[in-house]
Amino acid sequence: MTVTVQELLEQARRESGLTDYGDDWFMGPLAAYVSDLEGPQLSEWGVAFLTRLVLKDLIRRLAIVDCLKRNPAIEETPLPPIVYITGHERSGTTLLHNLLSLHDSARYLSRWELMSPTPPPEAASFLTNPRRAEVQKSIDALRGSDLERMHWVEAHDPEECVWGLMDCTGLLGMAPALIMPNWGAWMASNDMEQTFVNYRKVMQLLLWKNPVPEGGFLVLKSPQVVPYLPAFSRVFPEANFIYVHRDPYRILASFCTLIEIVDGSFLESRQYLLDMERNNKRSLQRMRRYYDGLEAFELAHPERVDNVQYMDLLAQPEAEIARLYGDRTLPGDPQLPEKIAAFLARQKAGSRARPRQQLTDYGYAAEEVRSDPQIARYLQHFKVLLEQRRQTGA
Repeated sequence: MTVTVQELLEQARRESGLTDYGDDWFMGPLAAYVSDLEGPQLSEWGVAFLTRLVLKDLIRRLAIVDCLKRNPAIEETPLPPIVYITGHERSGTTLLHNLLSLHDSARYLSRWELMSPTPPPEAASFLTNPRRAEVQKSIDALRGSDLERMHWVEAHDPEECVWGLMDCTGLLGMAPALIMPNWGAWMASNDMEQTFVNYRKVMQLLLWKNPVPEGGFLVLKSPQVVPYLPAFSRVFPEANFIYVHRDPYRILASFCTLIEIVDGSFLESRQYLLDMERNNKRSLQRMRRYYDGLEAFELAHPERVDNVQYMDLLAQPEAEIARLYGDRTLPGDPQLPEKIAAFLARQKAGSRARPRQQLTDYGYAAEEVRSDPQIARYLQHFKVLLEQRRQTGA
């Protein structure tokens, strides 16, 4: 038996000792999320896990609202220039995020601080903050799993902004939205501007006592903001965007595999995901929406968008990073090429489990995907380089 919205709200209050949730924007996505916990597609374990997940999110929200009330100066914290990476999931955004974050004037938001932002981290103790070790411990439990093979982020690594959203929208990187139809539909059909207004406060909280280097900038990323780029860009006028482009068929095969790994563990049967693709082409529909969003925003704001091809990023990473920073006239870092080479050498040496070799494409074929009218328009508009063979393990 699943819990009710009211029961979750009260349990979070009891466990945190706090009472004020702030604005009620979060009640919309929360109600949709809780209604999906009764879905027959979810296993008993899946319901229990997803319930604990939203409870933790509510507790984190209470703590953030309390911190902001006790420290009003946080909301006066100015934001620096933001280099914002986006595109479709599995297009290479994580690689680009890591490489751009190596710049000595860059500040990124790490997984542990996004997941546990209060009390506000301080620069002097940032590397030794015990919350970093706590988050790392929860991550280490998944070592050797398929998740490590597909998408691995250490507690101290750059993480996607969506993990820092504070209103029941960014749960588990939004991945369960494909198996929680009411929650997914709510987010697809609502203006998310208030979500980003609240996230701006989280960002200010994290920078309050641990700002960017003098004259520096933030390097952030999240593929999941693509459908909401106009709203996000209004809330963050400091942001300019870098789109990452990759062969859509390669993206789709990798994306379906990741969803099977993440969401499949919550289901009574993984057949649900296969049926969803066969009957509704859900991942392809989602891809069309993303590509429409990328093209529309670039046409409206060409001065705020740069583009990078995944194939070029693999072939000449130092040159591509230098070009992107040069286009944005950001401060130079003469050691950046050496840092990029060292990072890539560590990756090739095997700092995590080897990527999964067999991907789940749910029956999608390369020509079917590439010849879809909306996908073909995207390929032409952004001059996307196709992968005749798979370039990486994922």
